[in-house]
Amino acid sequence: MMVLAGDIGGTNARLALFAPKRAADGKPQLDSVFERTYPSKTQPSLDLIVEDFFNDAQRETGQARDVSRACLGIAGPVENNICRATNLPWVVDGNELGSRLGIEKVTLLNDFHAAALGVTSVAPSFLVGLGGSPPVMHGPIAVLGAGTGLGEAFLTWSATENRYQVIPSEGGHADLAPRTPLELALVHYLTAKYGRVSYERVLSGRGLIDAFTFLSQEPACASLIREQTRADMAAPGHDPAAVITQRALDFSDPVCEMTVAMFASVLGGLAGNLALYALATGGVFIAGGIAPRVLPYLQRGVFRDAFEGKGRMTSLVARIPAFVVTHPQLGLLGAATLAASS
Repeated sequence: MMVLAGDIGGTNARLALFAPKRAADGKPQLDSVFERTYPSKTQPSLDLIVEDFFNDAQRETGQARDVSRACLGIAGPVENNICRATNLPWVVDGNELGSRLGIEKVTLLNDFHAAALGVTSVAPSFLVGLGGSPPVMHGPIAVLGAGTGLGEAFLTWSATENRYQVIPSEGGHADLAPRTPLELALVHYLTAKYGRVSYERVLSGRGLIDAFTFLSQEPACASLIREQTRADMAAPGHDPAAVITQRALDFSDPVCEMTVAMFASVLGGLAGNLALYALATGGVFIAGGIAPRVLPYLQRGVFRDAFEGKGRMTSLVARIPAFVVTHPQLGLLGAATLAASS
């Protein structure tokens, strides 16, 4: 029997079939059988997209209906196996979805919950180390991911179930604690704009744009911005955050470089805080769409300096490892892991 996994966002619905096997240590090994991505807004409900997926899989593999378990990570809060999607006009009921599609058990998760589970199954080839000692087996794990928003979660080992369990969090909306005079000035700027400043206000795509705008208003920086940067950011169809990261990576705009360096510093400070909150001897894992794109900046000293700069706790935090997760479908992997384990 196969399992169905899904990573459902406001733009795309990614679905995949996996054939689980048991490894010698009892953990499921997941072999991908079929995967496809659909625009989320093409159908008025998720069940119609899943039916399209099954039809496509049946034509190509002939096995699509041999599904006993499903787990779908959806961008939105989940209560009683029901999700009201954040950026879609959907109310998804996992039990009703299972009955309609003939799947014995359908579990709904918040999308970052699924991504956090994916960390426990991702291959080492998709992990880039950012310092610290080797992770402690079964030690607590912290996960954060910056993209459209900022997700956070913690994982603790369950000896009874022989697997990690996720502790969800909305810590991305906690108050941002500035560490440097520049970060303090950024907080003052964002406070005037938003009234309250959370970590997500900086560690997100929108946050990169706001940080660049803040720096561009500083007299010492304004003259350093390249006109091509302004033109590209204003061009129709261009993502300003992507322009900032690209200009930083190719060293073509010093203010973009400063923006991404500040992002790396704030991210390092927060990651170190999470290491303290959970005593995350199993590691701090940085997922999301932005971190892999700005990896060269995270590999420089500014990230780890902020991570470890915890006063009397510096020696403790210095031993905790951090990793950037480069797997392109972490949410799918986590959803499949839970489906195969249930």
